[in-house]
Amino acid sequence: MELYRRLGRAVADRRRKLRLTQSTVAEKLGLSRASVANLENGRQRIMVHQLFALVNALKLKSILDLVPDTWAPPQPLPDITVSGLTLSPQQQSSVETLLASVFAQDGLKKRSP
Repeated sequence: MELYRRLGRAVADRRRKLRLTQSTVAEKLGLSRASVANLENGRQRIMVHQLFALVNALKLKSILDLVPDTWAPPQPLPDITVSGLTLSPQQQSSVETLLASVFAQDGLKKRSP
């Protein structure tokens, strides 16, 4: 997915700028060096808590420093599933609303260029 390739490129660029090895970053995240390499190549997804740990390891201020300014999926995203069960549209909407409120409360808003 293009979003993960963009994230991976941003991680690799920042890591190189700081002159950190993949092994050093991996150790800070509790991952293998191969996982960091896969992340940088867009082949591995990352969990939210790992994303925040990555921000700290790369000495950034926000996860927004790693994500593209805009992104739209090229195709509809898959349904959200929990324990193998697909959420109803109402449940999915509730999850989206919850996430939006968390980001708003934490002040995780896009910065102007």
